[in-house]
Amino acid sequence: MMESFLARKAELLELTDPDRIYVENIRSIFNLPTKIAKLLCELAVKSGQFEKRYGVKCPNCSRLIKVYNTLDEIPQNIKCLSCEVLEVDRFEFNRAEFDVVTFYRLRR
Repeated sequence: MMESFLARKAELLELTDPDRIYVENIRSIFNLPTKIAKLLCELAVKSGQFEKRYGVKCPNCSRLIKVYNTLDEIPQNIKCLSCEVLEVDRFEFNRAEFDVVTFYRLRR
């Protein structure tokens, strides 16, 4: 029984994109509270297993526009090229308009 449980958890981890590991992934895989899952991710950063990343999310199409290594790298204004190509009326946004999402990347 324990072997099948661990095998299922390992399978779920393998299905997770190693370049975009969200706290929610860890929370749901291990059935943990969000705070504990976030703590585990931060401990993985400190131990060198994960790298922390910040993605800018477009308020129109909800796609990640660009990914940054630090919050300080994120510019005050940013364009969503997807919205620009689709000729959406607004495709340039200031910092107050877009969301920044935190995720982790498996260090290789």
